[in-house]
Amino acid sequence: MSQNTLPSGINDLLLLAERIAQGLETYGPWLGITQIPAGEFGRIFDELGKAETAWSAAMSAKRYSQTRMAAADEALDAWLEKARLVMLLARGAKWSQRWIETGFTHRGRNVPKDIERRITLARRVVIFLALHPTFGVPFADVTAACGRSIYERMIQARAARDVAVTDCMSKKRQRDAAESVLRRTMRQVILILGASIMPADPRWLAFGLNQPVPGSRRTRHVHGRNFAGALAEPIPLPAQTQPDCQHTAAA
Repeated sequence: MSQNTLPSGINDLLLLAERIAQGLETYGPWLGITQIPAGEFGRIFDELGKAETAWSAAMSAKRYSQTRMAAADEALDAWLEKARLVMLLARGAKWSQRWIETGFTHRGRNVPKDIERRITLARRVVIFLALHPTFGVPFADVTAACGRSIYERMIQARAARDVAVTDCMSKKRQRDAAESVLRRTMRQVILILGASIMPADPRWLAFGLNQPVPGSRRTRHVHGRNFAGALAEPIPLPAQTQPDCQHTAAA
C-alpha cells in the first residue's frame, strides 16, 4: 500500500508510534529532522501510553464501583422487602394511617424502584424500628441497626461510584487529548519524510511506514507542498552541485 494512514485503534497506533520513535532516533539526525526531535516525539509517545494506562485503570475502578453499588442496592431492596412483610404483621394487610409512621407512606406499600426513594424509605423504617424495637425481627435482620448499616453501605457505594465515574470521564478526556497530539505529530513526521527522502527509500520501512508509490497523487502532494506554515522550521536539504558553465563553454 502506498498510503500511510494512521491506525484507528489505540494499540496499533502505539505500535506504529514506537516504530516512528525508533526511526527518528536512528535516522532523524542524518536526515536533518530538527522540527520534531526524537526526544520530543518520545515524550509525546510516553504521554499517551501513560494516559491510556490511567484511563484503563479508571475504567476498571468504575466497573468495580458499579458492581459494589449493584450488590449494595440488591441488599437494600431485599431488606426493605423483609421489612415490608414485618410491617404487614405489625399494622395489618389493610391500609391505614398507622402505616405512615412505619415509613411506607404509599397505599401500595411497595418498595420503590428509584434508588433515592429506597434510601429514604429505609431511613424511615429504621427510625420506626429504633422507636419501636419490639417490632423488629432480629433473626431476619429486620432491626434498626441492620437497616442503618445496609442503607449506609448503599450511600457509600453510590458515592464511590459517582467518584469513579467522574474520574473515568476525566481520564478519558486526558487520554483523548494525548492521542490527538500524538496523531498530529505522527502526521507531521510523515510529511517531513515525504519532503526529505524519495518514495523508494528503504528508510520508510525503518519508520514502520509504507513506501509511497512514485508518481502517485499522494507522493506528488507531499513533495510539492510548501511546509513553511506547517512545520516549525525549514528542513535542511543538501545543496545541489551546479555544473561549471565556464569550463563547459571553454571546452
